[in-house]
Parts: sequence; structure tokens; C-alpha cells
Amino acid sequence: MSQNNQLRQVAYDAPAAVVRQAAILAANAAGSGSLSGKFLAWAALTLYGVTFAVTTAGTSTYTVSGTATTPATQVSALYITNTNTTGTAVALGTTTIGPFTVGGTAGPGTNVSVNGFGGGVAGGYGGPFALNTLGGTNTSQVFGTNTLTAGYPGNAGVGIGGLPMNPGDQLIFVMGTDATAVLVPIVQYNLQGVSGSIVA
Repeated sequence: MSQNNQLRQVAYDAPAAVVRQAAILAANAAGSGSLSGKFLAWAALTLYGVTFAVTTAGTSTYTVSGTATTPATQVSALYITNTNTTGTAVALGTTTIGPFTVGGTAGPGTNVSVNGFGGGVAGGYGGPFALNTLGGTNTSQVFGTNTLTAGYPGNAGVGIGGLPMNPGDQLIFVMGTDATAVLVPIVQYNLQGVSGSIVA
């Protein structure tokens, strides 16, 4: 195999395509609208979710499922992809997913607004939050150049189980209006298996 051969996909039963992997991104700086480090797809990947490790607690209060939770902050995922399908130039497009509320002081089961351990306090974490928002009354989700629809596994437009990323696509997290929160995003993903025939 030449050193210049690029691995784009793996067999559907390869360990890398079956096991979820994680990438820890750089934390955002404190401040409204600040950004995390970037997650860059180097191959065809499927994104599943994100967990936020709290370095510095937010100071905001948000209501989730009818319950106010504090200390808290909100953060959204920003997906950046090439939307040009003609191959003549790169045209970047963005999709925003969220916001996700990272907050509260109690553990799971004691406050409907809190998931994870420690909620929004320093040293705690919130998540995992599903990046795929399909379910319930939400039957479609625009993700880059794809419109994903709820359906059975194997359906060409289905978004069940994750969101697709092509090589070169980027994911970054942008903070809401809270002035103090600092979060470390941890992204869950795996390599996409081959969807067609393998030629030996």
C-alpha cells in the first residue's frame, strides 16, 4: 500500500466502525459567544453526542422541562461543511444544533434539568447530549447538505444513531450569553462503515 493511499471508510464490522471513540476539544475562553476548539473530520465519521466537562461554572439560570436550574449555561454545536457539490470550488455552510443547557447542582434523578454528574458546577459534567435531535415531534433535521428524516435503520435519509461527517467537515461549540462558564467538550463518534460493495 502506498503511503499516499487514503483510508476513507472501513468494513462495517471493523472495530473502529463498531466502537465509539471520543475526542476531547480545547475549552472555550470565558465570555459570551466564545468558541471551543475544533473537531475536524479526517475520514467519513458519524457523530453521536457530546459531554461537557465543567471547568468554571456558569452564573445563569435556565428553565428546562419546567424546572429552573442554576448554576447553568447554554452551548450550541456549530457544524461547518462544504455545500458545493459541483467540485469547482469550496463553499462553506453552517448548521446550528442546540442549545444544550449544562447546569444544576444535583445528580441524575433529583432534578429533571440535570444529567451527568454534578451538573453545571466546577468539576462536574453534563451529558451526553445527542447531536441528532430527531425524535418526538421532530421528524426531520437539516445537517449540512443532508435533510435527515426519522425512520427505520437503513433508510437512506434516516438520522437514527448519529449524524454524518465528510472528510474536512468541522464541528465547534459556541457558548451562549453566560459570561463565566468554561466547558471542555468531549465528542462521541465512530468511523463510517462501507455502505456499498468492497472490490478486492
